[in-house]
Amino acid sequence: MISSHSKKKDHAIGLTSADVLLLVTATLWGVNFSIVKFALSGIPPLAFNSIRFAVATVTMLLVAKSLGKEIKVRRRDLPYLIGLGLIGNTAYQILFIFGIAHTTAENSSLILATSPALVALMGSAAGVEKVSSKGWFGIGLSLAGILLIISGSDRAAQVHLGGPSLKGDLLILAGTICWSCYTLLVRPLTRRYPSTTVTTVSTAAGTIPLALIATPTLVTLEWREVPSSAWLALVFSGIFSIALSYFFWNHGVTKLGSTRTSIYSNLCIPVALFTAWMWLGESLTTTQWWGTVLAIGGVMLARRFTRSSSS
Repeated sequence: MISSHSKKKDHAIGLTSADVLLLVTATLWGVNFSIVKFALSGIPPLAFNSIRFAVATVTMLLVAKSLGKEIKVRRRDLPYLIGLGLIGNTAYQILFIFGIAHTTAENSSLILATSPALVALMGSAAGVEKVSSKGWFGIGLSLAGILLIISGSDRAAQVHLGGPSLKGDLLILAGTICWSCYTLLVRPLTRRYPSTTVTTVSTAAGTIPLALIATPTLVTLEWREVPSSAWLALVFSGIFSIALSYFFWNHGVTKLGSTRTSIYSNLCIPVALFTAWMWLGESLTTTQWWGTVLAIGGVMLARRFTRSSSS
């Protein structure tokens, strides 16, 4: 007979379906870097974001309908869901777009990689997440791996936080805080509603302001001049990198907790690096390979020694 202690231990070590879906999400987000690069060559950033979120919202509604999930929430919870959409979709996307315009890709990647640490810190302070010393070590190890990947580039990429890039760095940091807050705040609602409902309503709520902000760009956009490859990239990003990935992400938050879910985001950079190597012919240095190993090892360690206080 297997004791309850052994069962809990096995559950903590073994991968669940939620872990597998989060691995898929990290892969989709990592590949998305290269996909978006193609799309932005023909579509302005604000227009791109508003259209792909509209595509994502429609996709979510269709998926929810096909699964027989009713998109219905209590009136008292609607302000909370709208707030989630404004924080995790509208604010994060706008801060990221304008932030990346005033800083480097290296700075942005490193700042975004602090999200698991921010989630763990805020969750621990709120008493909803429990991170052991080994879990903190894993988070730090994954962050060190990201730093090695960035600094090991054969294009002499360097990280210089502050100075001329201070404005952009602060915007990216603010966006990272928004996404971290979204990851923490979404869990209480997923205990009362299916994650499909929470994700669809909050995404729709965040899409409306994005569309309003992008209206001037959408009006002046020369639609016929946008290449078909850019449209295909936009549709792929909306369906897979937003709609399905957000479903998987919030399902992970429901099943694993906020910190254990957020640590998977640090796999996006290794995936993006591998994608650029495979698709774009970019070379990888030995330092970057070691950084990838550290990032993956750190994610596995943090996942093993982190849990939500309610699990």
